Amino acid sequence: MAASSEQPTRAGLANRTLPIALAALAGLLLSLPFLLPQAFVAGWVALVPLLMALENRSLKGAWLLGLVAGLTAWASGTYWMADFFSLFKGYSAPWHTAAAAVYWLYAAQAFALAALALQWLRRVTGLSDLLLVPIVFVGVLNLFPVLFPLRPGEGQSLFLPAIQGVDLGGVRTLDLLMALAATLIHEQLRVAGHRSRLSLRLAAAGLLVAWFGYGIAALHDWRETTATLPPLTVGVVQPNDPPTRGIPPLPSGYSRLAPPELEATRDLAGAGAELVVWPEARYKGYHRNPGVRHRYHQAARELGITLAFQDAETADQGGGTHHYNTASVLGPDGAPAGHYRKMGRVPFGEYLPWADTLPWLAPAAEAYFGDFMETLTAGDRPDAIEVAGRRVIPRICYETVFPELVARGVDGAGGVLVVHSMNNWFGETAQPSMHLRTSILRAVENRVPMVHAINNGPSALVGPDGGIIKATTPFATDTLLADLPDPQDTGATLFNRYPRAVPMALNTGLGVLVAYAAACAWRRRAGQRDRGRTKTSMRDGVTGGPN
Repeated sequence: MAASSEQPTRAGLANRTLPIALAALAGLLLSLPFLLPQAFVAGWVALVPLLMALENRSLKGAWLLGLVAGLTAWASGTYWMADFFSLFKGYSAPWHTAAAAVYWLYAAQAFALAALALQWLRRVTGLSDLLLVPIVFVGVLNLFPVLFPLRPGEGQSLFLPAIQGVDLGGVRTLDLLMALAATLIHEQLRVAGHRSRLSLRLAAAGLLVAWFGYGIAALHDWRETTATLPPLTVGVVQPNDPPTRGIPPLPSGYSRLAPPELEATRDLAGAGAELVVWPEARYKGYHRNPGVRHRYHQAARELGITLAFQDAETADQGGGTHHYNTASVLGPDGAPAGHYRKMGRVPFGEYLPWADTLPWLAPAAEAYFGDFMETLTAGDRPDAIEVAGRRVIPRICYETVFPELVARGVDGAGGVLVVHSMNNWFGETAQPSMHLRTSILRAVENRVPMVHAINNGPSALVGPDGGIIKATTPFATDTLLADLPDPQDTGATLFNRYPRAVPMALNTGLGVLVAYAAACAWRRRAGQRDRGRTKTSMRDGVTGGPN
């Protein structure tokens, strides 16, 4: 009797723990390509365990399983948030992990909401998972406000045939195809419920074949095209400045007029560099010190190079003082070719969200974030800078998170995408490499070569096909010199012409699904009420007849 009573208990325990384990596995698979780029295949099957776990679950159960998957994905994929709190606030273990856990728990709600919405739509509409899963998961992740958006396609930077199609619809199109692939696999493995019709499964498989067919052909064509383009010799300076909230002192033997970056630039120019890029790093004094400004102009003229760098700028405008995070480009004649003021600012780092509507938030945020939080004014022009017969498209660090913002600068006319980044607040973790791989998708979406200069590395030169031409050693003072394909105008990509098309289609698709589900639920309730009235009428007819 004892043995027989233990068996149902063990079976019940397995029924409870297996779905949780599957959801956690889904989260790990989702984060794996970001941590280990060679494991890009994991991203294509990441949703399979979660879909298996969701079979026959209640709405509450679906939300909890989505939360487990999301919490696992963000905690493993952005483990470096703990390092950020350690460097930025000086928290030691376990407090830096506890602070990061607040962010992970919030971000995980995106997956929890997606799982909940999927389960509700499944029940109410009866539509195929091949339609529901991609739209729901990609759509909810796209809408959910989070500091570092989770786009599975950005973990595919080493899978070059898979990323070529983002020039058609952007990275969210790749996200949709990855979700579709996982759903198709789950359909074949499905035990509970009914599979989608064979015609739908064949159509989904056909879309995947077409995507990879286009990717293989496009990769071949772009490699042939870039081989015929004139080279642009590019140098990158990687100073590896330590993270500090104040203005760090210069190394011994250097000054504002002669910083280490300028010394490295002379060496790169002597080796043949035509364009030299500095990352976002220490305060330089270019905008505030006329002597520094004159020295930079003189150096660019003497070396005959185009120099691109970032610095803090203060300007008096409209009766007030405004602070900007600004990228500047100097031409080979030493004259300023143009400036770009950062438009996509870091929330709670470069500005305070909801400051106008929630004024009480400002004192608390300033007290917690301290010197880390600056009040920067956003720029209002994403224009490229014309210099030495080519277009330079500057972007600063966090802005590579915004595909539409990068596309606006390219504006269908080609050029060289130049990204200035400072990632040393995350320590010697995977975060800088993840940032580089994110920006690679921006190069392919717009079919432009890219220079991504990261203060602590790895900095890299990237071709229009997404291939890394050369990279620096991470977490070290280093320089880079290599030739970059220099297309003047290869034509606008479909994504570059219509960068908002896929996000708008996702939002519309989600809205249509919700409206259709609401209509189905209303019809179902109306039918139940009609049947209830019919039964009542029948009973009344029986009891109210003649004696």
